[in-house]
Amino acid sequence: MALTSAVANAAAAAAAAGAGKKAAQVQLQAELNTDDDWKKFLLRDGLLGKYNPVFIGRQCSDNNISVSFCQHKVVDVYTEWCGPCIGMVGNLKKIKVELGGDNLHLAVAKSDTIECLKRFRKRSEPTWMFIASGQLLNVVFGADAPRLTRTIEQELRNEELAKKGELQRPQRAPHELTPPEQRIAREAAALEEARLARREARATRLETYFADVCPVLMLPHAQKMLRKVSDALEQNGLVVADKCPLLLGKDGAKRLALEDPELNSAAAITVLSERPALTLLLKKMPEKDGSIIELVRTALCGDGEDEEALKKTLYEELKADSVPGLFVPADRHQRAAALDVLFPKMVGAVVEPPAAVEAPHIAVMFGAWQRRAVLAACEPHSSRLLRYGFFADTNLDEPKLLCKTVAQYDERPEKDYCETIVLMIAVGLAEPELADPSDETPAGGWGTPVQLTALGPLHVSTDAVEGRKECSRFFPPGYSEPDKPTKTRSKKKRKKRHETKEGPSESTEAPPLSEVSEHEASEAAPSSDPDPDPDADADPDPDPDDDSEDPTADKATSPPPN
Repeated sequence: MALTSAVANAAAAAAAAGAGKKAAQVQLQAELNTDDDWKKFLLRDGLLGKYNPVFIGRQCSDNNISVSFCQHKVVDVYTEWCGPCIGMVGNLKKIKVELGGDNLHLAVAKSDTIECLKRFRKRSEPTWMFIASGQLLNVVFGADAPRLTRTIEQELRNEELAKKGELQRPQRAPHELTPPEQRIAREAAALEEARLARREARATRLETYFADVCPVLMLPHAQKMLRKVSDALEQNGLVVADKCPLLLGKDGAKRLALEDPELNSAAAITVLSERPALTLLLKKMPEKDGSIIELVRTALCGDGEDEEALKKTLYEELKADSVPGLFVPADRHQRAAALDVLFPKMVGAVVEPPAAVEAPHIAVMFGAWQRRAVLAACEPHSSRLLRYGFFADTNLDEPKLLCKTVAQYDERPEKDYCETIVLMIAVGLAEPELADPSDETPAGGWGTPVQLTALGPLHVSTDAVEGRKECSRFFPPGYSEPDKPTKTRSKKKRKKRHETKEGPSESTEAPPLSEVSEHEASEAAPSSDPDPDPDADADPDPDPDDDSEDPTADKATSPPPN
Protein backbone atom coordinates (compact mmCIF):
# COMPACT_ATOMS: atom_id res chain seq x y z
CA MET A 1 0.00 0.00 0.00
CA ALA A 2 1.04 3.65 -0.33
CA LEU A 3 2.88 4.09 3.00
CA THR A 4 6.33 5.59 3.37
CA SER A 5 9.13 3.08 3.86
CA ALA A 6 9.72 4.31 7.40
CA VAL A 7 6.11 3.84 8.32
CA ALA A 8 6.05 0.46 6.60
CA ASN A 9 9.13 -0.67 8.55
CA ALA A 10 7.63 0.55 11.79
CA ALA A 11 4.41 -1.27 11.06
CA ALA A 12 6.35 -4.45 10.23
CA ALA A 13 8.34 -4.19 13.44
CA ALA A 14 5.21 -3.66 15.48
CA ALA A 15 3.55 -6.59 13.75
CA ALA A 16 6.52 -8.88 14.47
CA ALA A 17 6.69 -7.80 18.11
CA GLY A 18 3.03 -8.47 18.63
CA ALA A 19 2.69 -11.60 16.53
CA GLY A 20 1.48 -13.63 19.48
CA LYS A 21 -1.11 -11.04 20.29
CA LYS A 22 -2.19 -10.83 16.65
CA ALA A 23 -2.89 -14.52 16.59
CA ALA A 24 -5.65 -14.01 19.12
CA GLN A 25 -9.06 -12.82 18.13
CA VAL A 26 -9.07 -9.02 18.15
CA GLN A 27 -12.24 -6.97 18.31
CA LEU A 28 -12.71 -5.54 14.87
CA GLN A 29 -14.76 -2.50 15.85
CA ALA A 30 -16.04 -0.73 18.92
CA GLU A 31 -19.70 0.10 19.44
CA LEU A 32 -20.55 3.71 20.23
CA ASN A 33 -24.10 4.22 21.48
CA THR A 34 -23.93 7.32 23.69
CA ASP A 35 -22.34 10.74 23.78
CA ASP A 36 -19.88 9.49 26.42
CA ASP A 37 -18.82 6.58 24.19
CA TRP A 38 -18.24 8.99 21.35
CA LYS A 39 -16.19 11.44 23.44
CA LYS A 40 -13.99 8.65 24.83
CA PHE A 41 -13.41 7.29 21.34
CA LEU A 42 -12.28 10.72 20.11
CA LEU A 43 -9.66 10.83 22.84
CA ARG A 44 -7.90 7.74 21.45
CA ASP A 45 -4.83 8.06 19.30
CA GLY A 46 -5.50 7.18 15.72
CA LEU A 47 -7.80 7.56 12.79
CA LEU A 48 -11.36 7.88 13.98
CA GLY A 49 -14.54 7.50 12.07
CA LYS A 50 -18.20 6.73 12.01
CA TYR A 51 -18.10 4.21 9.32
CA ASN A 52 -15.51 6.76 8.57
CA PRO A 53 -11.75 6.82 9.10
CA VAL A 54 -10.30 9.41 11.42
CA PHE A 55 -6.55 9.94 11.66
CA ILE A 56 -4.57 11.06 14.68
CA GLY A 57 -0.78 11.25 14.46
CA ARG A 58 1.79 10.41 17.11
CA GLN A 59 5.54 10.08 17.35
CA CYS A 60 7.08 6.63 17.65
CA SER A 61 10.61 5.34 17.25
CA ASP A 62 12.08 2.13 15.95
CA ASN A 63 15.84 1.43 16.26
CA ASN A 64 16.34 5.00 17.52
CA ILE A 65 14.80 6.37 14.30
CA SER A 66 12.01 8.87 14.88
CA VAL A 67 9.07 8.14 12.57
CA SER A 68 6.05 10.32 11.91
CA PHE A 69 3.41 7.68 12.45
CA CYS A 70 -0.34 7.96 12.12
CA GLN A 71 -2.88 5.92 13.96
CA HIS A 72 -6.30 5.49 12.38
CA LYS A 73 -9.88 5.14 13.56
CA VAL A 74 -12.82 4.34 11.30
CA VAL A 75 -16.40 4.76 12.47
CA ASP A 76 -19.55 3.46 10.80
CA VAL A 77 -22.41 5.87 11.46
CA TYR A 78 -25.83 4.24 11.26
CA THR A 79 -29.42 4.75 12.36
CA GLU A 80 -31.68 2.31 14.14
CA TRP A 81 -33.93 1.90 11.10
CA CYS A 82 -30.95 1.34 8.77
CA GLY A 83 -28.23 -0.64 10.56
CA PRO A 84 -24.44 -0.73 10.07
CA CYS A 85 -22.97 -1.54 6.68
CA ILE A 86 -22.40 -5.29 7.00
CA GLY A 87 -21.06 -5.56 3.46
CA MET A 88 -18.03 -3.40 4.29
CA VAL A 89 -16.86 -5.37 7.34
CA GLY A 90 -14.61 -7.65 5.28
CA ASN A 91 -13.06 -4.69 3.45
CA LEU A 92 -12.47 -2.84 6.71
CA LYS A 93 -10.76 -5.89 8.20
CA LYS A 94 -8.48 -6.10 5.18
CA ILE A 95 -7.67 -2.40 5.39
CA LYS A 96 -6.93 -2.74 9.12
CA VAL A 97 -4.53 -5.67 8.61
CA GLU A 98 -2.78 -4.32 5.52
CA LEU A 99 -2.69 -0.61 6.33
CA GLY A 100 -3.28 0.10 9.94
CA GLY A 101 -2.76 -2.83 12.28
CA ASP A 102 -2.92 -1.49 15.83
CA ASN A 103 -2.95 2.00 14.39
CA LEU A 104 -6.37 1.66 12.74
CA HIS A 105 -9.32 1.70 15.13
CA LEU A 106 -12.78 0.86 13.80
CA ALA A 107 -16.13 1.61 15.38
CA VAL A 108 -19.85 1.74 14.62
CA ALA A 109 -21.70 4.75 16.02
CA LYS A 110 -25.45 5.04 16.47
CA SER A 111 -26.42 8.52 15.31
CA ASP A 112 -29.89 8.25 16.92
CA THR A 113 -28.38 8.62 20.40
CA ILE A 114 -25.22 10.66 19.72
CA GLU A 115 -25.92 14.38 19.50
CA CYS A 116 -22.77 15.15 17.50
CA LEU A 117 -23.98 12.82 14.73
CA LYS A 118 -27.59 13.98 14.51
CA ARG A 119 -27.14 15.27 10.96
CA PHE A 120 -26.78 11.64 9.79
CA ARG A 121 -30.02 10.37 11.35
CA LYS A 122 -32.04 10.47 8.13
CA ARG A 123 -29.43 8.90 5.85
CA SER A 124 -29.73 5.39 4.46
CA GLU A 125 -26.20 5.06 3.06
CA PRO A 126 -22.90 4.32 4.86
CA THR A 127 -21.09 7.38 6.19
CA TRP A 128 -17.35 7.49 6.85
CA MET A 129 -15.66 10.21 8.90
CA PHE A 130 -11.94 11.03 9.09
CA ILE A 131 -10.74 12.90 12.19
CA ALA A 132 -7.26 13.97 13.30
CA SER A 133 -6.36 15.81 16.50
CA GLY A 134 -10.02 16.34 17.20
CA GLN A 135 -10.61 17.98 13.79
CA LEU A 136 -12.89 16.59 11.10
CA LEU A 137 -10.84 16.10 7.94
CA ASN A 138 -13.19 14.35 5.57
CA VAL A 139 -16.55 12.64 5.15
CA VAL A 140 -17.19 9.95 2.54
CA PHE A 141 -20.63 8.58 1.67
CA GLY A 142 -21.38 5.18 0.18
CA ALA A 143 -20.13 1.57 0.36
CA ASP A 144 -17.34 2.04 -2.19
CA ALA A 145 -14.39 -0.05 -0.91
CA PRO A 146 -11.80 1.15 -3.49
CA ARG A 147 -12.70 4.76 -2.87
CA LEU A 148 -12.56 4.28 0.90
CA THR A 149 -9.10 2.67 0.66
CA ARG A 150 -7.83 5.50 -1.54
CA THR A 151 -9.19 8.06 0.89
CA ILE A 152 -7.51 6.35 3.85
CA GLU A 153 -4.18 6.32 2.00
CA GLN A 154 -4.54 9.97 1.02
CA GLU A 155 -5.42 11.04 4.54
CA LEU A 156 -2.42 9.09 5.87
CA ARG A 157 -0.13 10.97 3.50
CA ASN A 158 -1.77 14.28 4.45
CA GLU A 159 -1.30 13.51 8.16
CA GLU A 160 2.39 12.76 7.61
CA LEU A 161 2.77 16.15 5.92
CA ALA A 162 0.82 17.83 8.72
CA LYS A 163 3.13 16.30 11.34
CA LYS A 164 6.12 17.72 9.44
CA GLY A 165 4.51 21.14 9.29
CA GLU A 166 4.18 21.00 5.50
CA LEU A 167 0.37 20.88 5.45
CA GLN A 168 -2.24 22.71 7.48
CA ARG A 169 -5.03 20.55 8.89
CA PRO A 170 -8.59 21.84 8.42
CA GLN A 171 -9.93 23.45 11.59
CA ARG A 172 -13.35 21.85 11.76
CA ALA A 173 -15.15 20.24 14.69
CA PRO A 174 -16.75 16.81 14.10
CA HIS A 175 -20.25 18.30 14.29
CA GLU A 176 -19.52 20.88 11.57
CA LEU A 177 -20.23 20.32 7.89
CA THR A 178 -17.47 19.66 5.38
CA PRO A 179 -17.59 21.56 2.05
CA PRO A 180 -19.21 18.57 0.23
CA GLU A 181 -21.80 18.33 2.99
CA GLN A 182 -22.45 22.06 2.75
CA ARG A 183 -23.09 21.66 -0.96
CA ILE A 184 -25.45 18.74 -0.32
CA ALA A 185 -27.31 20.70 2.35
CA ARG A 186 -27.61 23.72 0.04
CA GLU A 187 -29.00 21.59 -2.78
CA ALA A 188 -31.42 19.82 -0.42
CA ALA A 189 -32.70 23.17 0.87
CA ALA A 190 -33.22 24.41 -2.69
CA LEU A 191 -35.12 21.24 -3.64
CA GLU A 192 -37.34 21.55 -0.57
CA GLU A 193 -38.02 25.20 -1.33
CA ALA A 194 -39.00 24.31 -4.90
CA ARG A 195 -41.25 21.49 -3.65
CA LEU A 196 -43.09 23.79 -1.25
CA ALA A 197 -43.51 26.38 -3.99
CA ARG A 198 -45.04 23.76 -6.31
CA ARG A 199 -47.45 22.62 -3.59
CA GLU A 200 -48.54 26.17 -2.84
CA ALA A 201 -49.05 26.99 -6.52
CA ARG A 202 -51.08 23.82 -7.09
CA ALA A 203 -53.24 24.35 -3.99
CA THR A 204 -53.97 27.92 -5.05
CA ARG A 205 -54.85 26.79 -8.59
CA LEU A 206 -57.28 24.08 -7.45
CA GLU A 207 -58.95 26.28 -4.83
CA THR A 208 -60.48 28.28 -7.67
CA TYR A 209 -62.71 25.31 -8.49
CA PHE A 210 -62.64 22.96 -5.50
CA ALA A 211 -62.60 25.16 -2.39
CA ASP A 212 -65.87 23.65 -1.09
CA VAL A 213 -65.08 19.95 -1.51
CA CYS A 214 -62.77 17.53 0.27
CA PRO A 215 -61.63 14.09 -0.93
CA VAL A 216 -61.41 11.13 1.47
CA LEU A 217 -60.09 7.63 0.77
CA MET A 218 -61.39 4.47 2.43
CA LEU A 219 -58.91 1.59 2.31
CA PRO A 220 -60.30 -1.87 1.39
CA HIS A 221 -60.53 -3.21 4.93
CA ALA A 222 -62.56 -0.15 6.07
CA GLN A 223 -65.21 -0.12 3.36
CA LYS A 224 -67.60 -2.31 5.33
CA MET A 225 -67.99 0.68 7.68
CA LEU A 226 -69.18 3.04 4.94
CA ARG A 227 -72.60 3.50 6.55
CA LYS A 228 -71.06 4.48 9.86
CA VAL A 229 -68.73 6.93 8.14
CA SER A 230 -71.65 8.51 6.26
CA ASP A 231 -73.62 8.95 9.50
CA ALA A 232 -70.67 10.64 11.20
CA LEU A 233 -70.32 13.01 8.27
CA GLU A 234 -74.01 13.92 8.22
CA GLN A 235 -73.93 14.73 11.91
CA ASN A 236 -71.27 17.35 11.12
CA GLY A 237 -73.10 18.91 8.18
CA LEU A 238 -71.34 16.98 5.41
CA VAL A 239 -72.67 14.82 2.59
CA VAL A 240 -71.06 12.38 0.16
CA ALA A 241 -71.40 14.06 -3.24
CA ASP A 242 -69.65 11.31 -5.16
CA LYS A 243 -67.96 7.98 -4.54
CA CYS A 244 -66.23 5.43 -6.73
CA PRO A 245 -63.77 2.51 -6.39
CA LEU A 246 -60.20 3.19 -7.48
CA LEU A 247 -57.10 1.02 -7.83
CA LEU A 248 -54.24 3.41 -7.17
CA GLY A 249 -51.38 1.23 -8.35
CA LYS A 250 -47.86 1.54 -7.01
CA ASP A 251 -47.22 5.09 -8.21
CA GLY A 252 -50.51 6.44 -6.87
CA ALA A 253 -50.01 4.63 -3.56
CA LYS A 254 -46.55 6.16 -3.16
CA ARG A 255 -47.81 9.64 -3.99
CA LEU A 256 -50.56 9.37 -1.40
CA ALA A 257 -48.11 7.93 1.14
CA LEU A 258 -46.04 11.11 0.79
CA GLU A 259 -48.99 13.04 2.20
CA ASP A 260 -49.61 10.78 5.21
CA PRO A 261 -46.71 9.17 7.09
CA GLU A 262 -49.03 6.46 8.38
CA LEU A 263 -49.61 5.30 4.80
CA ASN A 264 -45.87 5.29 4.11
CA SER A 265 -45.31 1.67 5.10
CA ALA A 266 -44.75 -1.43 3.01
CA ALA A 267 -48.04 -2.96 4.21
CA ALA A 268 -50.15 0.12 3.42
CA ILE A 269 -48.55 0.66 0.00
CA THR A 270 -49.10 -3.00 -0.89
CA VAL A 271 -52.80 -2.77 0.06
CA LEU A 272 -53.34 0.40 -1.97
CA SER A 273 -51.37 -0.97 -4.95
CA GLU A 274 -53.16 -4.29 -5.24
CA ARG A 275 -56.74 -3.79 -4.01
CA PRO A 276 -59.36 -1.16 -4.98
CA ALA A 277 -60.01 1.55 -2.42
CA LEU A 278 -63.13 3.73 -2.24
CA THR A 279 -62.86 7.46 -2.97
CA LEU A 280 -65.38 9.86 -1.40
CA LEU A 281 -65.96 13.45 -2.47
CA LEU A 282 -67.48 15.39 0.41
CA LYS A 283 -69.44 18.67 0.38
CA LYS A 284 -70.85 20.93 3.08
CA MET A 285 -74.57 21.29 3.59
CA PRO A 286 -75.81 24.77 2.57
CA GLU A 287 -76.45 25.90 6.14
CA LYS A 288 -73.03 24.76 7.42
CA ASP A 289 -70.25 27.30 7.95
CA GLY A 290 -66.51 26.85 8.35
CA SER A 291 -63.66 25.23 6.47
CA ILE A 292 -64.68 21.92 4.94
CA ILE A 293 -61.27 20.42 5.70
CA GLU A 294 -61.67 21.25 9.40
CA LEU A 295 -65.23 19.87 9.40
CA VAL A 296 -64.12 16.58 7.85
CA ARG A 297 -61.18 16.25 10.22
CA THR A 298 -63.45 16.86 13.20
CA ALA A 299 -65.99 14.31 12.01
CA LEU A 300 -63.55 11.50 11.22
CA CYS A 301 -60.33 12.22 13.10
CA GLY A 302 -61.58 14.11 16.15
CA ASP A 303 -59.13 17.00 15.75
CA GLY A 304 -59.14 19.23 18.81
CA GLU A 305 -60.60 16.62 21.16
CA ASP A 306 -58.89 15.24 24.25
CA GLU A 307 -56.64 12.18 24.13
CA GLU A 308 -59.28 9.72 25.39
CA ALA A 309 -61.80 10.93 22.84
CA LEU A 310 -59.26 10.60 20.04
CA LYS A 311 -58.87 6.89 20.77
CA LYS A 312 -62.58 6.41 20.03
CA THR A 313 -62.65 8.24 16.69
CA LEU A 314 -63.54 6.49 13.45
CA TYR A 315 -59.99 7.04 12.21
CA GLU A 316 -58.57 4.98 15.07
CA GLU A 317 -61.40 2.45 14.96
CA LEU A 318 -60.81 1.65 11.30
CA LYS A 319 -57.11 0.88 11.68
CA ALA A 320 -56.09 -2.72 11.07
CA ASP A 321 -52.61 -4.03 11.89
CA SER A 322 -51.23 -0.48 12.03
CA VAL A 323 -52.61 0.25 8.53
CA PRO A 324 -55.05 3.21 8.58
CA GLY A 325 -58.55 2.71 7.26
CA LEU A 326 -58.95 6.32 6.10
CA PHE A 327 -56.94 9.03 4.43
CA VAL A 328 -58.21 12.50 5.31
CA PRO A 329 -56.35 15.62 4.07
CA ALA A 330 -54.96 17.72 6.90
CA ASP A 331 -54.60 20.99 4.93
CA ARG A 332 -55.15 22.62 1.56
CA HIS A 333 -51.86 21.26 0.19
CA GLN A 334 -52.81 17.68 0.99
CA ARG A 335 -56.29 18.27 -0.44
CA ALA A 336 -54.81 19.45 -3.74
CA ALA A 337 -52.47 16.45 -3.90
CA ALA A 338 -55.32 14.06 -3.05
CA LEU A 339 -57.59 15.57 -5.72
CA ASP A 340 -54.89 15.02 -8.35
CA VAL A 341 -54.40 11.38 -7.27
CA LEU A 342 -58.00 10.35 -6.46
CA PHE A 343 -60.06 12.40 -8.95
CA PRO A 344 -57.78 13.01 -11.96
CA LYS A 345 -60.60 13.10 -14.54
CA MET A 346 -62.68 15.60 -12.59
CA VAL A 347 -59.68 17.86 -12.01
CA GLY A 348 -58.40 17.46 -15.57
CA ALA A 349 -61.74 18.62 -16.97
CA VAL A 350 -61.24 22.15 -15.62
CA VAL A 351 -57.55 22.48 -14.68
CA GLU A 352 -54.33 21.66 -16.51
CA PRO A 353 -52.36 18.74 -15.03
CA PRO A 354 -49.55 19.56 -12.60
CA ALA A 355 -46.26 20.45 -14.22
CA ALA A 356 -43.65 17.71 -14.40
CA VAL A 357 -40.98 17.90 -11.73
CA GLU A 358 -37.52 18.58 -13.11
CA ALA A 359 -34.57 16.64 -11.79
CA PRO A 360 -31.74 18.58 -10.13
CA HIS A 361 -29.41 19.52 -12.95
CA ILE A 362 -26.28 21.37 -14.01
CA ALA A 363 -25.09 23.12 -17.16
CA VAL A 364 -22.11 21.70 -19.04
CA MET A 365 -20.58 23.70 -21.91
CA PHE A 366 -18.31 22.60 -24.74
CA GLY A 367 -17.05 24.10 -27.98
CA ALA A 368 -19.59 23.51 -30.74
CA TRP A 369 -16.89 21.80 -32.82
CA GLN A 370 -17.05 18.96 -30.24
CA ARG A 371 -20.78 18.42 -30.77
CA ARG A 372 -20.61 14.93 -32.23
CA ALA A 373 -18.22 13.60 -29.58
CA VAL A 374 -20.28 15.27 -26.82
CA LEU A 375 -23.60 13.81 -27.96
CA ALA A 376 -21.99 10.40 -28.47
CA ALA A 377 -20.65 10.53 -24.89
CA CYS A 378 -24.20 11.25 -23.69
CA GLU A 379 -25.68 8.13 -25.27
CA PRO A 380 -24.99 5.83 -22.26
CA HIS A 381 -26.70 8.49 -20.10
CA SER A 382 -29.45 9.52 -22.50
CA SER A 383 -32.05 9.76 -19.73
CA ARG A 384 -29.87 12.33 -17.95
CA LEU A 385 -29.57 14.64 -20.96
CA LEU A 386 -32.61 16.85 -20.38
CA ARG A 387 -31.96 19.54 -23.03
CA TYR A 388 -29.21 20.94 -25.17
CA GLY A 389 -28.68 23.83 -27.54
CA PHE A 390 -26.12 25.80 -29.52
CA PHE A 391 -25.11 29.30 -28.48
CA ALA A 392 -23.07 32.15 -29.95
CA ASP A 393 -20.33 32.18 -27.30
CA THR A 394 -19.43 31.33 -23.69
CA ASN A 395 -21.53 34.11 -22.11
CA LEU A 396 -23.27 32.62 -19.05
CA ASP A 397 -25.29 35.69 -18.09
CA GLU A 398 -26.85 36.60 -21.44
CA PRO A 399 -26.60 33.58 -23.74
CA LYS A 400 -27.57 34.04 -27.38
CA LEU A 401 -29.32 30.97 -28.80
CA LEU A 402 -28.36 29.90 -32.32
CA CYS A 403 -30.39 26.70 -32.70
CA LYS A 404 -31.73 23.79 -30.69
CA THR A 405 -30.63 20.65 -32.56
CA VAL A 406 -27.45 19.33 -34.12
CA ALA A 407 -29.24 19.01 -37.49
CA GLN A 408 -30.13 22.70 -37.43
CA TYR A 409 -26.58 23.60 -36.49
CA ASP A 410 -25.12 21.51 -39.32
CA GLU A 411 -27.31 23.41 -41.78
CA ARG A 412 -25.94 26.78 -40.71
CA PRO A 413 -23.89 28.23 -43.58
CA GLU A 414 -21.40 29.93 -41.28
CA LYS A 415 -19.89 28.58 -38.10
CA ASP A 416 -17.20 29.87 -35.79
CA TYR A 417 -14.87 28.54 -33.11
CA CYS A 418 -16.43 30.70 -30.41
CA GLU A 419 -19.80 28.97 -30.73
CA THR A 420 -20.73 26.51 -27.99
CA ILE A 421 -23.02 23.59 -27.21
CA VAL A 422 -24.59 23.61 -23.73
CA LEU A 423 -26.07 20.51 -22.10
CA MET A 424 -28.57 20.36 -19.27
CA ILE A 425 -27.50 17.25 -17.33
CA ALA A 426 -29.51 15.68 -14.48
CA VAL A 427 -27.44 14.96 -11.38
CA GLY A 428 -30.22 13.34 -9.34
CA LEU A 429 -33.75 11.97 -9.50
CA ALA A 430 -36.70 14.29 -10.05
CA GLU A 431 -38.73 12.66 -7.28
CA PRO A 432 -36.42 10.34 -5.34
CA GLU A 433 -39.13 9.48 -2.83
CA LEU A 434 -41.11 7.82 -5.66
CA ALA A 435 -38.16 5.93 -7.16
CA ASP A 436 -37.31 2.30 -6.63
CA PRO A 437 -34.51 1.63 -4.13
CA SER A 438 -32.30 0.47 -7.01
CA ASP A 439 -32.55 3.97 -8.53
CA GLU A 440 -31.39 5.76 -5.39
CA THR A 441 -28.71 8.37 -6.00
CA PRO A 442 -25.73 8.95 -3.68
CA ALA A 443 -25.82 11.85 -1.25
CA GLY A 444 -23.72 14.03 -3.52
CA GLY A 445 -25.69 13.17 -6.66
CA TRP A 446 -24.43 11.50 -9.82
CA GLY A 447 -22.15 14.34 -10.83
CA THR A 448 -21.00 14.96 -14.39
CA PRO A 449 -20.60 11.74 -16.42
CA VAL A 450 -16.92 10.81 -16.74
CA GLN A 451 -17.33 10.46 -20.51
CA LEU A 452 -18.11 14.19 -20.65
CA THR A 453 -15.44 15.36 -18.22
CA ALA A 454 -12.87 13.47 -20.31
CA LEU A 455 -13.71 15.76 -23.25
CA GLY A 456 -12.62 18.88 -21.33
CA PRO A 457 -15.75 21.02 -20.88
CA LEU A 458 -15.40 24.80 -21.00
CA HIS A 459 -17.72 25.21 -18.01
CA VAL A 460 -19.51 23.02 -15.47
CA SER A 461 -21.94 24.38 -12.86
CA THR A 462 -20.53 24.25 -9.34
CA ASP A 463 -23.64 22.49 -7.98
CA ALA A 464 -27.31 21.89 -8.71
CA VAL A 465 -28.34 25.21 -7.16
CA GLU A 466 -26.09 27.21 -9.47
CA GLY A 467 -26.92 24.83 -12.32
CA ARG A 468 -30.62 25.60 -11.98
CA LYS A 469 -29.93 29.34 -12.29
CA GLU A 470 -27.67 28.90 -15.30
CA CYS A 471 -29.99 26.49 -17.10
CA SER A 472 -32.92 28.86 -16.57
CA ARG A 473 -31.01 31.37 -18.72
CA PHE A 474 -29.92 28.89 -21.38
CA PHE A 475 -33.23 27.00 -21.48
CA PRO A 476 -36.06 29.35 -20.42
CA PRO A 477 -39.69 28.18 -20.04
CA GLY A 478 -41.09 27.02 -23.35
CA TYR A 479 -37.67 26.08 -24.73
CA SER A 480 -38.73 22.50 -25.41
CA GLU A 481 -41.91 23.47 -27.27
CA PRO A 482 -41.63 22.90 -31.03
CA ASP A 483 -40.91 25.96 -33.13
CA LYS A 484 -43.87 27.26 -35.11
CA PRO A 485 -43.31 26.75 -38.85
CA THR A 486 -43.00 29.97 -40.80
CA LYS A 487 -45.31 30.19 -43.82
CA THR A 488 -44.04 31.91 -46.94
CA ARG A 489 -46.67 33.80 -48.93
CA SER A 490 -46.44 32.90 -52.61
CA LYS A 491 -47.32 35.39 -55.30
CA LYS A 492 -50.73 34.90 -56.83
CA LYS A 493 -51.21 34.96 -60.56
CA ARG A 494 -54.35 36.79 -61.36
CA LYS A 495 -56.06 36.37 -64.69
CA LYS A 496 -57.07 39.56 -66.44
CA ARG A 497 -60.68 40.26 -67.15
CA HIS A 498 -61.50 40.16 -70.84
CA GLU A 499 -64.24 42.33 -72.17
CA THR A 500 -66.04 41.47 -75.38
CA LYS A 501 -68.46 43.35 -77.48
CA GLU A 502 -71.26 41.57 -75.70
CA GLY A 503 -69.89 42.77 -72.33
CA PRO A 504 -67.47 41.66 -69.71
CA SER A 505 -66.79 37.98 -69.36
CA GLU A 506 -67.22 36.03 -66.15
CA SER A 507 -64.71 36.89 -63.45
CA THR A 508 -61.71 34.65 -63.41
CA GLU A 509 -60.12 36.21 -60.32
CA ALA A 510 -57.97 33.75 -58.36
CA PRO A 511 -59.46 32.34 -55.18
CA PRO A 512 -58.26 33.56 -51.79
CA LEU A 513 -54.80 32.44 -50.69
CA SER A 514 -56.27 30.19 -48.05
CA GLU A 515 -57.95 28.17 -50.79
CA VAL A 516 -54.80 27.70 -52.86
CA SER A 517 -52.46 24.87 -51.97
CA GLU A 518 -48.78 25.65 -51.51
CA HIS A 519 -47.96 23.47 -54.56
CA GLU A 520 -50.45 25.33 -56.79
CA ALA A 521 -49.22 28.67 -55.53
CA SER A 522 -45.60 27.81 -56.28
CA GLU A 523 -46.50 26.68 -59.79
CA ALA A 524 -48.49 29.84 -60.41
CA ALA A 525 -45.70 32.14 -59.17
CA PRO A 526 -43.68 33.54 -62.12
CA SER A 527 -39.95 33.07 -62.14
CA SER A 528 -37.98 36.27 -61.65
CA ASP A 529 -35.27 34.93 -63.98
CA PRO A 530 -36.59 32.70 -66.80
CA ASP A 531 -33.12 31.56 -67.82
CA PRO A 532 -30.84 31.74 -64.80
CA ASP A 533 -27.13 31.29 -65.38
CA PRO A 534 -25.67 29.27 -62.50
CA ASP A 535 -22.20 30.69 -63.21
CA ALA A 536 -23.30 34.29 -63.60
CA ASP A 537 -22.22 35.31 -60.08
CA ALA A 538 -19.08 33.20 -59.99
CA ASP A 539 -15.72 34.91 -59.71
CA PRO A 540 -14.41 34.91 -63.32
CA ASP A 541 -10.78 34.93 -62.26
CA PRO A 542 -10.26 33.61 -58.73
CA ASP A 543 -6.90 34.58 -57.29
CA PRO A 544 -4.93 31.39 -56.55
CA ASP A 545 -2.57 33.32 -54.28
CA ASP A 546 -5.36 34.67 -52.10
CA ASP A 547 -4.36 33.54 -48.60
CA SER A 548 -7.57 34.68 -46.91
CA GLU A 549 -9.43 32.07 -44.86
CA ASP A 550 -11.31 29.49 -46.89
CA PRO A 551 -14.96 30.67 -46.74
CA THR A 552 -16.17 27.09 -47.03
CA ALA A 553 -14.19 25.90 -44.00
CA ASP A 554 -16.35 24.69 -41.13
CA LYS A 555 -14.91 26.38 -38.05
CA ALA A 556 -16.93 24.15 -35.76
CA THR A 557 -15.78 20.77 -36.97
CA SER A 558 -12.23 20.89 -35.65
CA PRO A 559 -10.46 22.36 -32.64
CA PRO A 560 -9.71 26.10 -32.71
CA PRO A 561 -6.23 27.07 -33.88
CA ASN A 562 -3.48 27.43 -31.29
